[in-house]
Amino acid sequence: MLRLTSLANKYQKRTLRVLYGNTQAYPYDAQLDPSFDRTQGALAGSNSIAGALAAILPGQVAVKKAGEVVTPVGHAWATSTYDYRAFGLFGEFVGGTLSDIDASFDRVGVWRGIGSVYEILAPVFDDTGLASNAAAEDGTGAQEVYLTANTKAQLTNQTVTVGPYISPGQTARLLNRLSSNAIIVELLV
Repeated sequence: MLRLTSLANKYQKRTLRVLYGNTQAYPYDAQLDPSFDRTQGALAGSNSIAGALAAILPGQVAVKKAGEVVTPVGHAWATSTYDYRAFGLFGEFVGGTLSDIDASFDRVGVWRGIGSVYEILAPVFDDTGLASNAAAEDGTGAQEVYLTANTKAQLTNQTVTVGPYISPGQTARLLNRLSSNAIIVELLV
C-alpha cells in the first residue's frame, strides 16, 4: 500500500511495470541494507536523481550483499569496474515523501526472472546514448543493446564491449526505446 505523506503525490506513476512475467518474473523478499539512509533523496549527493520523491524508486537496480540483504548499486559498489552482479529491480518506492513501506519495516521486494519483460519510466534509466544505440539495433547479437547500472542504480548503456553473452555487469537487454521517458527491457537476472 502506498503511504503518502502529501496528497500532491496521489497520482505519481509507477516507474516499473511488469509486462510479461506470468511464468518468468517473481518478487523476491529481501532485507534492505540497514546502513542505507532512506530519508535522503535517491542516493543523495553526487548519486542523487533529480526530482526523485523516494530514496529508492521501483526499477532501480538492486545488488545482493551478504545473506538476504540488498541495496541500490551505487550505495555498495563502484559500478565503473563492473565488480558487482545485479540481483534484480526494486519493486517499490522506499523512503522520501513517497513510500510503499513503513520506515520501521526493513523488507523490500526485488523483481527477478530471466526473460521477464518490464516497462521502465524515467528517471529510473539514463537515456544517454540509448536513442542512437536503439536505432542501430538490427536483430543481430553484435548490435544488441545491453544495460547495466550506474552509480545512481539507474539502468544505463553498457559501455564495455563483451559480446552477446551475459557479463556480471549486464542487468537487462533493451527491447524497445519508446521515448526519452520510457523503455522496455528484458531482465537478465
